[in-house]
Amino acid sequence: MFSLLKPLNLQYDFEAADAYAQIGSLIDVYTIDYQPDLSAADLVIIGVEEQRNAINNDGVKYAPDVIRTAFYNLYPGEWHLKIADIGNLVISDNIKETYEHLHQILDGLPQDTNIILLGGSQDLTVALTNFYDQNNKPYNLSVIDAFIDSSLLDQDIDNENYLTYILGKPDVLLHNLSLFGIQTYYNHPSKFKMFDQLYVDYYKLGEIQNNIQELEPEIREADIVSIDIRSIRYADMPAHVSSQPNGLTGLEICKISRMAGIASNNRILGMFEYNPMYDKNNTGANLAAQVLWYYVEGKNIYQNDYPKISKETLLKFYVENEVLKLVFYKNPETNRWWVEIPKITPQSLLFACSETDYQAALKMKMSSRLYRIINKMSV
Repeated sequence: MFSLLKPLNLQYDFEAADAYAQIGSLIDVYTIDYQPDLSAADLVIIGVEEQRNAINNDGVKYAPDVIRTAFYNLYPGEWHLKIADIGNLVISDNIKETYEHLHQILDGLPQDTNIILLGGSQDLTVALTNFYDQNNKPYNLSVIDAFIDSSLLDQDIDNENYLTYILGKPDVLLHNLSLFGIQTYYNHPSKFKMFDQLYVDYYKLGEIQNNIQELEPEIREADIVSIDIRSIRYADMPAHVSSQPNGLTGLEICKISRMAGIASNNRILGMFEYNPMYDKNNTGANLAAQVLWYYVEGKNIYQNDYPKISKETLLKFYVENEVLKLVFYKNPETNRWWVEIPKITPQSLLFACSETDYQAALKMKMSSRLYRIINKMSV
């Protein structure tokens, strides 16, 4: 595995980090003289200095070391997880080889290891999905982005059309795709029509800012969370050639990252499109580091929950009308909700939902989340 990786060569004072008890002193780092014991690591950081598919954003290849340095400089919470940083992937001449080598790295890690991937361009999300597809593992993908990166045109893969490639793979095992932070005016209406037909879950920027907690059920079920930093407004993330005036705030993206850390299913968080060449006063790097901090914080405070505990331990609520019978479940310790739809899905299958979905059902109304679940399972 380490033959596919470059050891870290940061201009970073690890002795000072140790003296001040900063995060850098806690991380088991791959260097030219030392290889971490990955069997002991709960979370692994990997950098990928890849920008060949970054449309009009040259410079993203420098992102991993800038972000990790800012992260190292923070102070940890009351963390018990062991973190290893295994450096940066060796970039191949052929970009498909780079994808394959990243896949090999993921394959070589213990199955219960959590992963932070620092890009690079967001098309690297394809390599993350290949890992699940080629290992015959169904998965859920959540993408945080202002833009729907899909195209109806037949063209080479890049960071603006990679979703088309993922959805079109013949062997795809993607169970659910959810998009967060979409800004309508940047996306052609045909994209919304297509994703509605596919029953893809998408949340526009205004919906998130009105009630960010409604994202939690989708994030909870996401095996992969892929963040495009262009989803964050320019004032908080001035680190892209085309950063936008509106977008998620720094606080909102940190809340989403924490949700991902706490999530039962989540294994991979990817951060993409950060470009240090456009960053002002390291504002973007510092926010990216805080996003990672909240993700690790979530992993450290993770509470055991369904599906790792039996649904029989959850509170059960029946809601029935003339058309449909629903069974809601709640974990009173975490306040998380699920729904079972007996006539449409196997009774062993629960879907993450919110209390808002339950309250709507009590009023004989169908929330948009339940509507998408039912229609998707009925196809």
